[in-house]
Amino acid sequence: MPIVYPHEFIARTAISSVKAEIAKSLNSNGFSQKDIAELMDSQISAVSQYINGQRGSSYPLSENTMTLVSAVSEAIRNEPTAELLKFGVYQICNKIIEEEFGYSFDDDEENENEGLVESQYEDDIELSD
Repeated sequence: MPIVYPHEFIARTAISSVKAEIAKSLNSNGFSQKDIAELMDSQISAVSQYINGQRGSSYPLSENTMTLVSAVSEAIRNEPTAELLKFGVYQICNKIIEEEFGYSFDDDEENENEGLVESQYEDDIELSD
């Protein structure tokens, strides 16, 4: 069985469901499909498919994740910016990773994996600018 990395799982499976739920929530609260598409930097047709359940329904979101989706959608309704949307989607995806893989980005002490802590690898990983 191949290794599935948390962010790979998000990219292949959950991100469409997250975007669909946010689009549905914003649309039900008065945002037009055009406004949602501009906010998400997507095509209007993709937003229409999210709203109508033709796209983004392959990964069922948990009740806890849906609560976070609602909070993010509420914040976006009050301040409709792409930056807030990106931050909200980031938070939702981290919640999904926590639920699916048991990894929490909030507390490094809880993120020990077989006795190895992320900081042990910091010198081994070169980040390009």
